[in-house]
Amino acid sequence: MDGLAPLAELLARKRPKAWELYLWQELRVQCFWTGTELSRLSARKRVASSLRDDRSLVSVDGCGAEQLARLLGVKVRAIPPWSWDGELALPQPHALAPQLPPQPLRLALTASRAAVVRADGVFATRRPVTVDAVNDVGETFSWVWGQDPPNLQPAAGGAVPPPWGRWRALLHPQATAVLCHELFGHPLEADSFFSGQSPWTGRMGTRITSVPLHVVDDPTLALPGGFWRDDEGETARPKSLVTAGVLTGVLADRSYGTLLTAEPGNARRASPHDPPTPRLSNLIAWVEGGEQEPPLSEARVEIVRVRSGLFVPATMALLLAVSESYTLWHGRRKQSLAPFFLKLPLDTSGPRILSGGSYPVTVAEPGWCGKKQQFLPVGAAASWLLLDRVEAA
Repeated sequence: MDGLAPLAELLARKRPKAWELYLWQELRVQCFWTGTELSRLSARKRVASSLRDDRSLVSVDGCGAEQLARLLGVKVRAIPPWSWDGELALPQPHALAPQLPPQPLRLALTASRAAVVRADGVFATRRPVTVDAVNDVGETFSWVWGQDPPNLQPAAGGAVPPPWGRWRALLHPQATAVLCHELFGHPLEADSFFSGQSPWTGRMGTRITSVPLHVVDDPTLALPGGFWRDDEGETARPKSLVTAGVLTGVLADRSYGTLLTAEPGNARRASPHDPPTPRLSNLIAWVEGGEQEPPLSEARVEIVRVRSGLFVPATMALLLAVSESYTLWHGRRKQSLAPFFLKLPLDTSGPRILSGGSYPVTVAEPGWCGKKQQFLPVGAAASWLLLDRVEAA
């Protein structure tokens, strides 16, 4: 960070303390895996910077003297020499080959880093190197370089429609992760929480599940959404959103942190051209004291994979796009179901969760999260959940 110190001194002289200079670099290599060979398709490096205060944001591509002079409103010769600490680099993609399955995949390796320069100092951070894989049916998986790849096989969808009426569903960890992402992650981002579009607005400190469910957002974990400082330079830390079934927290940036007297540290942005907003990072979900083995005999449908989810405020229901599921008969798989939308209605008591596992399992989906046209990597670990009174939409 010493190489960035001259910029902090310049900012302190030329701009009020409310101003913040943001510098960002990203390296991305895209490849195609044929099932036996890895071919390099493209590589790109993106560099950008921005200057922001409480009311405005100005951004440019690049971090050179000319671009910074334009942002700060000074002459080019006034920009002091500065440098990042070390080089941004990617590992060799071919090291992945022995771990990949014999099926076509589109792959991308991404490394990025950022620095927030304020009059009171410099706050720099690197993101973990992530690997993204897209299989031949468009399913996306993300994991951190150095970890074992997940199961990249396409979801096994059948042809039988889901049952009529309401029934119990057993969600595997991947499906639970998407459910918690949409039901507790996005609605507990501070901007969503105060917009009136969250089912949890006005319910802080109240019980929202009958089981002792825990949901924690933890950017310090080695998962795709990890970081040590957020995009306002604030220290990252785990935050409990739901504690033993009780709503206990929201994800805040500095502005919402002031309003809520909550700790900031959750501001994220896709690039300097976007304003930072409160965003989730790595969502971890489990049930305290839960069983180790899922009770398949208590469920009508077993849901293995979910592609995406959406909370619909108008109907107070969560919709999950189920891609792999099975009907169950006495705890055994009977029929493979065609893809469908699972509807989870919410009432004043929250989602009808009957039980869940106590050991969260790392999953590779949802992988990337979109909000207001900003797409950011996210991670997840979750246990299984048994839901009651769900239905096909």
